[in-house]
Amino acid sequence: MITEVEIEGFKSFGTPAEKLSLRKLNFLVGANASGKTNFLSALKFLQNAVRQDIEYAANDVGGSLEVRNKLLRQRNEPKPVRIHIKIDTEVEFQLPKKKTWKISSFEYEVTLDLRGQLNVPTIKSETVSAKLEHAGEKSTFSLERDAVKVFITDPMGPRDGKIEIPVPEQEKGRLALGVGFFAPACVILKEEINRWRFYNITPDIARRPCRETPDCDLGPSGENLAVILHKIESAKGNGVSHLETLINGLRGVVPGFRGIKTTQLPVEGKWAFQLSEEKIKGLINPSSASDGTIRLLTLLVITTWMSRNASLVAIEEPENGIHPHLSEHIVQILKTASKTTQLLVTTHNPTFLDYLEPDEIILCDKIQGFTKLRRASDMAEVESFRKHFDLGELWMQGTLGGIP
Repeated sequence: MITEVEIEGFKSFGTPAEKLSLRKLNFLVGANASGKTNFLSALKFLQNAVRQDIEYAANDVGGSLEVRNKLLRQRNEPKPVRIHIKIDTEVEFQLPKKKTWKISSFEYEVTLDLRGQLNVPTIKSETVSAKLEHAGEKSTFSLERDAVKVFITDPMGPRDGKIEIPVPEQEKGRLALGVGFFAPACVILKEEINRWRFYNITPDIARRPCRETPDCDLGPSGENLAVILHKIESAKGNGVSHLETLINGLRGVVPGFRGIKTTQLPVEGKWAFQLSEEKIKGLINPSSASDGTIRLLTLLVITTWMSRNASLVAIEEPENGIHPHLSEHIVQILKTASKTTQLLVTTHNPTFLDYLEPDEIILCDKIQGFTKLRRASDMAEVESFRKHFDLGELWMQGTLGGIP
């Protein structure tokens, strides 16, 4: 679980960075363009940089000029982009000779210069730190990388664990963590970051038939929903179809909803899904279902199926297209999912806040052009205000900040 984040110089984030602590469940609220999505984008940028390289990550958000904070760029300040995360975990693994090691936490930081030639970003520095334990003794793994060398101190490795490795010219755009083979600690942290998932549900995309592939996954907009539903339909847990769990989740909130069926189209071999309703003979194609129904279905797939193997799930505005009276139901779905995986959720729905605690709410403000984040629980008077107003009311009044 990510417990701390610092973002500096990325998009709407200024400098110096401020630490933001995260919980299992985190709702980001604030005005349009206050930086909620940019917060998620920074984490997605980091994931892409680890999976591929820095240039790929920059291109995914529109290029280097779109990564670096525009105000800092206009001032011609030589300020780099810096992202720092702290992750608490419990990982136990064995090395040769049956030596058992445990990792309890990671800290990871990367600093990038986006003012290079042809706007190609370069890596200024990268650090990894992991808290280790073996046979009751505690130690620390560390990796430090600059533009030309990687320095590693690894208690699990040979030669007292001290290694110095030159960075090949062709690898200068890749993070040391992305290479991954340097040490078990790097492999484990890379896998943790690989298991972050980001979603912004688009019903028209989620409706589309799709082909099944061995590594088919639910896409960020809901791509491949039909294939995932087919997998859920085929899976059994304690003799009960997992699909029935989804169906029960929709029956209580979608009037007349009865069931879901997947089918393979005869011509192209793509998978599609259909819905059934009470008092209607035959099945209904997704194109005839409401956007709200498709969004709810996709949200349930994310929170009950996709979240099982994710270390972090980020969801953009799950309330879109869904009746406000379902706010409590949506929050409950997300709270249940947060028991097994960490959630980051952006929202403009004040009613969501009424079913949350102050330490589950992150307020986003834009002050003098820069994003500022803080928890509602940081306000000393918040509990006194709650005696008279709901949190949603306090937000709408502007009392909490993050004014919509």
